Amino acid sequence: MIQSDPPYALTAPPAPDCPPLHGVCQVDHLLVGAGYGGLLAAIALAERGARVAVIEAQALGHGGSGRNHGQCIPVYRYLDPDRLPARGFDLLLNSGAQVFETIRRFGIDCEAVQNGTLTAAHNPRTLEMTRAAHARYARWGKADGWLDRDGVADWAGTADYPGGWVHKDGGHLNPLAYVRGLARAAQSLGVQVYAHTPMTGLRSQNGRWLVTTPGEQISARSVGLTTDIYATAAVPAALRNSVFPLTAYGLASRPLTAGERRHVLPRGTNFGETRHDPMFFRIDTAGRIIGGGLVELRRGRDPGLTAARLTARLAARWPVLQGLGWDHLWTGRISMAMDQTPSIQRLGDGLWGLTGWSGRGVPTSAALAQGLAATMVDPAEGAQIWPATNPPAILARQALGLMVQTFRGPLNKLRDRIEG
Repeated sequence: MIQSDPPYALTAPPAPDCPPLHGVCQVDHLLVGAGYGGLLAAIALAERGARVAVIEAQALGHGGSGRNHGQCIPVYRYLDPDRLPARGFDLLLNSGAQVFETIRRFGIDCEAVQNGTLTAAHNPRTLEMTRAAHARYARWGKADGWLDRDGVADWAGTADYPGGWVHKDGGHLNPLAYVRGLARAAQSLGVQVYAHTPMTGLRSQNGRWLVTTPGEQISARSVGLTTDIYATAAVPAALRNSVFPLTAYGLASRPLTAGERRHVLPRGTNFGETRHDPMFFRIDTAGRIIGGGLVELRRGRDPGLTAARLTARLAARWPVLQGLGWDHLWTGRISMAMDQTPSIQRLGDGLWGLTGWSGRGVPTSAALAQGLAATMVDPAEGAQIWPATNPPAILARQALGLMVQTFRGPLNKLRDRIEG
């Protein structure tokens, strides 16, 4: 029977002790939401010598930080030195490397593997587009040579792709173990981390922000709202309405046998292809294939159909996977910005929001959290990393998300059939 939770808890170390808040708490900075963004910002603030607290409405990893696919893919459409401040560009360019450096620095046990991210072009049309992306990242020192068909086969284990390239800083990890490890790292620096402590109220008083919770009240000079798409009604509507929601699914196979493992991604990289309806996956340290996509009318909802379709796609390129069984299918929510770019948003004097991960939360959080921390200390410094913006208002955001969920998949499949 396919389980409805991801397999991450099977191997993740236990969460650190993060009891609910009881009593009055006064700090310099408060982060609301203990995902990657909130915890990494808290670490950055604590390393500046500030008193910092983080509150989380549920258990650590309840939201996207514990339910994503575990891939660190530091390839961005918006990575542009003419668009970003120099410090922000550098942080984003090196965000993949920073993820694994943080893991090493704090000794986080999260099954981290940094063997790169392979992008495989599937036809002549996308070959040139992929070559252009490779040339850009090679110029920035993040890619080695271009891979021809044989080169891709050496990395992927299949000769079905005419070309591709590997981003050297990419990799994968157990996302639940990672977020638990970040919480433990934050605590080691003196950060107070409170789980099962939802924000129920927020107001400004005498130059400070007062956040109420079921247990008590927190006073802070500045507040960073890092709840993202899991925000409750206590989070200002302006932040909640600046992104639209999508639901994604994840699928984890049974562990591959040693023989199967030798034929599929033998170098341990992430894999992604260039179809409009792309197939992307990784293999975790237990040998499970972990992939997924956006939930559609049936795919992502019907476990049997979802598993059968992914098995068919995989077996068409890796025949050794014919009849592959699947053990886990789960869902989670994604925040999607209209320009697919995460943002730091200005909500009031000393009140900031960080949202819009758009499916790249593992690496982007390494860069954006630094920007948020700097902004909370000094907005002028933060502007040199990632300038804050006023929240954009997305009209009918729920309907927009539903429309994308309903039509994107079928339209992309049709485009792939037409274009070949």
